[in-house]
Amino acid sequence: MTPLRMGVACAVHDDAGHILLSLRGDLNIWNLPGGRLDLGESLEDAAIREVREETGLIIKIERAVGLYYLAGWGRLNILYAGWRLGGELLGESDETRANRYFNPDKLPNMLWPILPLDSAAGTRHLPRVITTPPHELRRVKSQLRWRWIWNLLGGRPEPRFPVFQVTAVGLVWDDDHTRVLTVPTSTGYALLRVECDGQTAPWLQLLAAARLEMTSVQTFRWVGLWEDTAQNRIELVFATTVEENQPIRDAEWSIARNVALPTRDRLYVEQVKPRYHLDPVWSLDGSSYIEENDTIVIGERT
Repeated sequence: MTPLRMGVACAVHDDAGHILLSLRGDLNIWNLPGGRLDLGESLEDAAIREVREETGLIIKIERAVGLYYLAGWGRLNILYAGWRLGGELLGESDETRANRYFNPDKLPNMLWPILPLDSAAGTRHLPRVITTPPHELRRVKSQLRWRWIWNLLGGRPEPRFPVFQVTAVGLVWDDDHTRVLTVPTSTGYALLRVECDGQTAPWLQLLAAARLEMTSVQTFRWVGLWEDTAQNRIELVFATTVEENQPIRDAEWSIARNVALPTRDRLYVEQVKPRYHLDPVWSLDGSSYIEENDTIVIGERT
């Protein structure tokens, strides 16, 4: 199984609504500050670090904007929006040739312009799959290979992408928001859950699993995040609402306030309100509570 690569990007806005972009030194294209997630690091901390390294600014994260699966890269980027807290904007850095604010209506040529546009819009949208044209994908990968060779010959070998255990969890609610779809495990019941393999977007993997249980499930919206940085574990939590009908496999409708779920799943159910499609994406720290020895068995059926 190919691990899902995890990365972050951050849209830093000034008081006029302009967005900070960096001209990458390796690809010579404008992009939002961002990069890979390091082991033992939270996603928000990674976004703050990348902005500091590339632009010199110290920022405050305001909100999570959305999820973006980069097809052809096996990578998931989490986009955050933030504002300047301190620091001085650098004209260039070790990783960038320039750093500059742009009007969202007059962005320069970019590889993935939808990211800053989503941040500027300020709306809650569905997760996105970003497809790079084949010729552009080949060109960028070739440039990155040359960068890897150059750094290796220069005595600065690039580290491999860190491996994280990433799972996607789905809350399928009935239209009254009283019942939730659960599946049997070796220890009781749990929410729908899949291990992300990097071959496709996490929400599409989850959707495929959900539709084996109930064909009326059409889409998922990203609603929350659970991180255990000590164990390098991440759970992306999604929700959807469907008309209550009969599941076609092992799943069952359970009354949300009564069903005995593992600790994390109970927390997720409590966090997801009926207006989840409008609420901000929430984040839970995996080290902030005890799991009461609950075990969530992924993919197992009794």
